[in-house]
Amino acid sequence: MAGYRFLISLLVTLACLTSAAAQSPDSKTSASAGCPDEASLTTHARSALVKAQQLMEGQKNALALEVLTAFVREYPDETHAYVAFTLAGLNLEQGRLAEALQQYEKTLELCPAYAPAWQNLAKVCFDLKKYRRAGDALEKTWVLTGRNNHVLQSQAAAAYLSAGMSKNALPILESLCSGRAGVPQDDWVKLFAQVCIELKRPKPALTAVERLLNTHRPAPFLFRMAAALYLEVPDYRKAAQNLEAYSLMTDLTRDEQKLLADLYANIGIPARAAGKYEKLIETAPEESLWERLASCWLEACEYDRAFDAAQKGLASYPDSAVLWRIKGWVLYEKQDFRPGAMAFGKAFALNRKDINSLFLHGLCACRAGDQDTARKALELAAGYHQYKAKALALIQKMGDGNI
Repeated sequence: MAGYRFLISLLVTLACLTSAAAQSPDSKTSASAGCPDEASLTTHARSALVKAQQLMEGQKNALALEVLTAFVREYPDETHAYVAFTLAGLNLEQGRLAEALQQYEKTLELCPAYAPAWQNLAKVCFDLKKYRRAGDALEKTWVLTGRNNHVLQSQAAAAYLSAGMSKNALPILESLCSGRAGVPQDDWVKLFAQVCIELKRPKPALTAVERLLNTHRPAPFLFRMAAALYLEVPDYRKAAQNLEAYSLMTDLTRDEQKLLADLYANIGIPARAAGKYEKLIETAPEESLWERLASCWLEACEYDRAFDAAQKGLASYPDSAVLWRIKGWVLYEKQDFRPGAMAFGKAFALNRKDINSLFLHGLCACRAGDQDTARKALELAAGYHQYKAKALALIQKMGDGNI
C-alpha cells in the first residue's frame, strides 16, 4: 500500500463543495439527474430553504444549519432531497463529517439518481477513511454523469487502492489505459503498472505500455514501466533493453544501474554487465559489486581482468569467500595450482558450506604435488555425497602414484 500513496495523492482531487453547490441545489441539475424538482417541496420545506438561503447569502451558515435542523425536527415527514442535500453541505462546511454523511445518505435514499450527492458522499467517505464506500460512490457518479468524466474513474480506483482492494481498481485502470478514454494520463499508467505487478498480472499493463511506446515520441517513464513489467513476466532480455533505452533519456538511480548490470549478467552478457559494475564501483566500491565484477569477467573468460578485480576487492574485503573462490578459479585456469590451492582453501575456510571450493582446494594441491594437503581436503570432501566419487578417485590415483 505504501508504494501507492504518492500516486494516489495525485489522483484523489475530489471536488470540494462550494457554498452554492452544497447549499442551493440547481433545479436543472436535479431534474436531469431524475430527482424531484422544486414543485415537490412542501410550503414548510420551501420556507425553511428560502430562510436558510438568505442566511447563507449573509455568510451566516451556522444559523442556516440551525434553521434546517429545526425544520427536520419539527416536520420529519416533509423532508426533501434538497433539504437533506443542503443540510449535508452545511454540516460538511462546519467539519461535521458524520452528520454530513448521514444527510448525503438521506439525500440518496430520497433521490438515488442525484449525481452531486453521490460525488459529495464520496468526498466525505474519503475524509472518513471509508475508502470502499468512496470508491463505490465515485463509480456511481461516473455512471450517472454519462461515463465521460474519466477523472472520476481514476478517483474511484484510488479509493479502492486506499481500501486495499487492488482487484477492484484493476479493471478501472485497465479501462483508463486502454485508449478508449483517450490518451491516458501518466499517473494512470504508473498506477496500472504498479497494481498489475502487485497482483502478479503484468500482461494487461504491458499491453497498454507497449501500445504507448509505439506512439510518436513516447514518454521516457514508459520504458521504465516496461522494464519493471518485463521483470515480472519474466523476460529479462526485454527488461534490460527497455531499461537501457530509459538510461539514454535520463540518468538512472544507483539501484537502477545495479538492476541493469544484474540483468546483463543474468541474460549472459557478462562483459557488458562488468562495465556497468565498474562504473558503480567508481562511486561506491561495495563488496558485492567487486564480487559481481570479478564473477562477470571470469564468466567472460577475461581471466586477467577477473584476477585484477578479485585482487582489488580483496584488498578492501579480505574476508570475501566469493572473491577468494574467483581468484582460485583464475589460478586454476592458468594452471598455477599452488596459489590456486591456497585461494580455494581460504574460500572454504570463510564459507564452510562451499564444498566445491573444498574439493578444488584438494584438486589444486594434488596437481601442485602437495599430497598431504590434497589428501586431507579430499577425504573431507568425500564425506559429501555429490563429491564422494570424484574425491575418492583422486585419492586412489595419488595412492597408486598416477598423479
